[in-house]
Amino acid sequence: MLYAKLNADGVIVDVATSQSDDYKLLVAPNDPTVASILEKKFTSASTSTQEILSSSDGEMMRILEDLVDLLTEKRLIQFTELPLAAQKKLLGRKWVRGVHSGHDEGLMADNEHIGGREDDSLI
Repeated sequence: MLYAKLNADGVIVDVATSQSDDYKLLVAPNDPTVASILEKKFTSASTSTQEILSSSDGEMMRILEDLVDLLTEKRLIQFTELPLAAQKKLLGRKWVRGVHSGHDEGLMADNEHIGGREDDSLI
């Protein structure tokens, strides 16, 4: 998806791959103004196509994670049908996101006690 930055006259002056306060308007890449801006960005010395692809990789990864979650929830695929390397990466990313957002999805939270007794200790 591309979002456009408009000047005071409502003319598109720049585009970005993520929405922000300055880049609010969703635009199509085949719009002549947008295509011209993209061409300038692709050919400029300061921005390479590899940098643009890299900046969207995280967004694409999240889309794929959500797609896998949706397909497994609807039981169209089983998570275990994915290659082991893919399973590990998806689970690792999900865990890191949970920790980062403050929702530790670990097997046990720090305030849980084994056996239900508060005097139980692992140490």
